[in-house]
Amino acid sequence: MENENLVYYIWLALKCGAGSEAPNYLLSHFDSPKDIYEADEAAISQVIPGRKGIIAALCDKDLDTPERVLEYCRRTNVGILTQESDIYPERLRTIHARPLVLYYKGCFPNIDEHVTIGCVGTRSCTDKGAKNAYALGAGLAKAGAIVVSGMALGIDTMCARGALSQGGHTIAVLGCGIDRVYPKENKDLMAAIIENGTVITEYAPGMVPNGRHFPVRNRIISGLSLGTVVVEANIGSGALITAEHARKQGRDVFAFPGDIDNACSKGTNELIACGGAVLVRSASDVLAEYSDVWYKRIFNRNGNIIKNVRVTEEKKISRDVSVPQPSALGVDDYSAKGKNKKVRHTEDDSIERAIEEVEKRGTFEIPDESSVGATEQMEAPEGLEGIDKAVYECLNGTLTADEITVAVRKTGIEANAGAVLGSLTTLELYGYCESLPGGLFRKI
Repeated sequence: MENENLVYYIWLALKCGAGSEAPNYLLSHFDSPKDIYEADEAAISQVIPGRKGIIAALCDKDLDTPERVLEYCRRTNVGILTQESDIYPERLRTIHARPLVLYYKGCFPNIDEHVTIGCVGTRSCTDKGAKNAYALGAGLAKAGAIVVSGMALGIDTMCARGALSQGGHTIAVLGCGIDRVYPKENKDLMAAIIENGTVITEYAPGMVPNGRHFPVRNRIISGLSLGTVVVEANIGSGALITAEHARKQGRDVFAFPGDIDNACSKGTNELIACGGAVLVRSASDVLAEYSDVWYKRIFNRNGNIIKNVRVTEEKKISRDVSVPQPSALGVDDYSAKGKNKKVRHTEDDSIERAIEEVEKRGTFEIPDESSVGATEQMEAPEGLEGIDKAVYECLNGTLTADEITVAVRKTGIEANAGAVLGSLTTLELYGYCESLPGGLFRKI
C-alpha cells in the first residue's frame, strides 16, 4: 500500500510545504494521500476552510514533479520514509507538524530502540566550545548513543566528528534537498555520515538551502532525540530554537555553562538560569539522566567507558579533524521494511536534467502566508525583498541578531529573533553578509 501511495505522499508534502500541520490534519479526515489527490475543491474546503493557498495548491493535480522526484530517488538510491513505513520513528509521530515524507541516505536505524541525543550550538563557536562539542559527541557515541545534529558549521560539525571518531552512528538533519551539500565545507563530513550513519531531510531533491528552512527542520532534530544538548549559543542563536522545540515536545534540554562575559555562552547560561535546561559538563552528565531506563543500551555494552572520554587542555582539537573516509563502493541503505542491503550510487544525466527542471519550476512549498506553516524557497536573488531587504539595510556596522531585530522592528516590520536569524542565514548564503565570532554579523 505504501508504494502505491508514495507519489501521492510526495505530491501532498510538496503542496503543503515543510513544517506544515495541514497534511496530517487532512489525513485525519481522508483515508490516504491518494484520496486527498482525488478530492475536489469542495471536499477539501470542508476540511480546511479559509486556507485558500493550500486549497488552490491541492487543486493542482499535476504529478509531473512528484514523479520526477520519485524517479530520481529510485535511481540514486535515496530512501523514502512515509508515515506508513514500518521504521518511521514513533518519536516523530508525537510531535506537532510531524514530517509527512523523509528522504535519507545511509543506514536508517530503529530510532525508538536507541538513546538519541540532539547536539546543537552556534556556528561561530570558541575553541573551548569546539573541544567540548567533540568530546560530547565522542562520549555519547562510545557509550552507544546516537548523536543527532544539523551538520552546521561549528558545534554541530564537531559533535558529529566526535561521534564518528568513536565509530558511532550519527544522524544529520538537512535544511535542503538530499542532493545538496550545505555547508559546502562539510562535503567530506556528509559523505562520512552517509557511510557510517544517516543523512535525512524532509525537503525534496532539488530544494536549495534557504535560511527559512533551518528553523523548520530544527523540530526534527529535537523530535528524533530523547534530549537536546546546547553546547554554545549566543542570544538569538538557532540552537535556542531547537531547544524550544524540544521543550514544547516534552523532551529534555541540557546546556553547557560558560563564561558570563562570552557572547557564545549567553544563550546557554540564560537557558540554565531560567530553568529551561539542565546544567551538564560532559557526555557522562547527559547519559546519567537515562542510565536507569536505558542501561542495556548505554552502559552494559560499554561499561562506564564514557568517563574516560576527555579532551585535555593540552590536546588541541582542530575543526578539520579527520573523519572515517567513506567507501567508494556505496552506502548502507534500509528499505521501508527495514531490510539492510548494499547499494551503489549511479549517475544519470537525464535525472540531473529533471532535477534542474524541477528547480526552474520554482518553489515546492506554497509561499502563501495564509498556509499552515508553509515555507518559501528563494533562488539566487537579483534583488532583496521583504525582511531580507530590511535586515540588510539595518545591518550597519557589526551587530548581534538581537540588535538587528530591534532595528528591523523600528522600520515597521514585525519580526522576531528567529525570523531575523533565518534571514541572516539566507543573506550569508548569497554572500551579502558574514557571521563573526561572538554571534556578530556584518555586511560583506
